Amino acid sequence: MSAKHEYECSLTGLTAPGEIQFEADDLDDLPSGWIRVQIARRELNPEYVLLQRVKNGMVAALMSQFPEKVRQAQGIAVRMQIDAQFSHYESTLSPYLTSVETVYVSDPEASPEVLEAFNTARESLGLDTWSEVEEQEPAETGASEEKPSGETAAPPAE
Repeated sequence: MSAKHEYECSLTGLTAPGEIQFEADDLDDLPSGWIRVQIARRELNPEYVLLQRVKNGMVAALMSQFPEKVRQAQGIAVRMQIDAQFSHYESTLSPYLTSVETVYVSDPEASPEVLEAFNTARESLGLDTWSEVEEQEPAETGASEEKPSGETAAPPAE
């Protein structure tokens, strides 16, 4: 079993130790009620793009040496030779570079300030906001009331 992490809320600076490891949801030992926010960005790998330009330039340069009549016939062979020449190097490159940033937010239900800041972030990203979860009486029938458009109940705290 891995060591427990210490999590820091990016909104408040509050820290909390990790809880029980639960691998089924891919959240490691994130404390109950806390939120992991990840931003992942994929962009073209400039080294991979440069390699493609070099290969295309080499093919064009070699093709220009052939008479017009045989260019098309030789084109496939030239492309195959250039691809083979760079195949090992190209296999070590990914066409994309991916960067991932991760921050954590403490349980929004535990603090009105955290809930407000979290909802502001959700709104700016075009997501529905969370409302405070009201305690329900055990005698209720279980019928759910509809929330106004754009507002969803926060997941229940455990």
